[in-house]
Amino acid sequence: MSVIISDKLPWYYSIRWRLALSYVLISIVPLLIFIFTIMVAIEDYFVRDRIAEIQPRALIMSDIVTRFNFDTRHIETRVRTRSADWGVRIIVIDYRARVIEDSNWAALDSLIGQTLLRPDVLTALAGNNTTELRRGEENVLYVTISTRDEISGRNGAVMLVANVDDIYASLAEIRTTLFLYSLAVVLAVFMLIFVMSHRIIEPLRKIVRVVQRMRAGQLNLRIPVVSRDEYAILARTFNNMTEKLEQVEKTREEFVSNVSHELKTPLTAIKVLSESILSQDSVPEELSREFMQDISSEVDRMVKITDDLLALVKVDRREQSMNITQTDLNELVEDILKRLAPLAEQKKVVLLYEEVRLVQIEADEVKLVLAISNIVENGIKYTPGGGTVKVIVDSDHQNAYITIKDTGIGIPEDEQDKIFNRFYRVDKMRDRDTGGTGLGLAISHATVLLHNGNIRITSKPEEGSAFVIRLPIRIN
Repeated sequence: MSVIISDKLPWYYSIRWRLALSYVLISIVPLLIFIFTIMVAIEDYFVRDRIAEIQPRALIMSDIVTRFNFDTRHIETRVRTRSADWGVRIIVIDYRARVIEDSNWAALDSLIGQTLLRPDVLTALAGNNTTELRRGEENVLYVTISTRDEISGRNGAVMLVANVDDIYASLAEIRTTLFLYSLAVVLAVFMLIFVMSHRIIEPLRKIVRVVQRMRAGQLNLRIPVVSRDEYAILARTFNNMTEKLEQVEKTREEFVSNVSHELKTPLTAIKVLSESILSQDSVPEELSREFMQDISSEVDRMVKITDDLLALVKVDRREQSMNITQTDLNELVEDILKRLAPLAEQKKVVLLYEEVRLVQIEADEVKLVLAISNIVENGIKYTPGGGTVKVIVDSDHQNAYITIKDTGIGIPEDEQDKIFNRFYRVDKMRDRDTGGTGLGLAISHATVLLHNGNIRITSKPEEGSAFVIRLPIRIN
């Protein structure tokens, strides 16, 4: 019983879904990297912009502190006024790292009178300006400017502290917007690919459906070719394979029919002859002997057919081991012609041999003798008396060629591609006269293919035929 496998696959096995999901997975990583890179660049831009805004103000305060020589009586009001105007905290530090003024003087976190031994403060006291961004619950930017204390001759510092939570609030909004837009793009492209993948996968589904129906026995089905892409190539290849399968099935049916016919004929003859003997009470010895000889001949014919069938099956299935040896092709052909010479003399056919080159090949000598003999013997059988059969041995640097020409009855052009089929005969009326089984050429063809060679034929009715056997000199 044929079982058709359903084409309803779980979605996670579907090429369509895997194609779409693969796009999503492949696109998410670059997208995340892109968003991260953009956000870093935007953050850097905003922070630099805020530093560029605060640094000039820090320099202004530095000039004020220097002009009044760190005198808190004169800088106190200016620090608190500028702090309110600029929206920053201003801290003035003397050369001992002690805070002498803080715009948050009234707050609990006022640093007035405290010593700040922070790295950025120490760097400023050493004469270098610094900027530092501290991230946490509050995002704070510190801009510290070195200031000269003319009385002591040492460096002090002015520090401006700015809350930059607004920057990170804006960054969060931008990040959310970028993510939502990116997600929308990914989903839109995902849907587009999912829809387009239907057009990509549908031809494959059609192929699968045809294959499943063929598996159920409908070998006459073909896949329509409507495009020029890889699916079209696959469809054409599959259709060619289907035609070959259909041809194989047809050949198999013909083969069974031919085998039945070939075996039925001698069996019928044996039955008729034996019944003729049994139906008579007393059969003359001479007639009985003649009938028994006819029965023996028919049995021999059945044995010959059976042997040829077994030989052909073994060659087709590669069951016979190849005994490859270095073979003198010229000597092999000469021996074949010597053995067939009596048959040629009986038919009054002239057997000729031409040796163009001396050829050594790698071959299974026993099998090759059978293959060449069958073709030469066919040429002799189908050549009228007075005709010729000529065998030519030649080669090039890669292949050996055995050409077998006859002046026989010839083969019509529309029959030439069928002569290597099992039991096929061009002239059905001559079957019994020639005495063949109709398997000789099929065995020859299969044997030559087994040697990685081929057979080519040219022929015209009533003018004769030429078979050219090509064999590689070396079998790889």
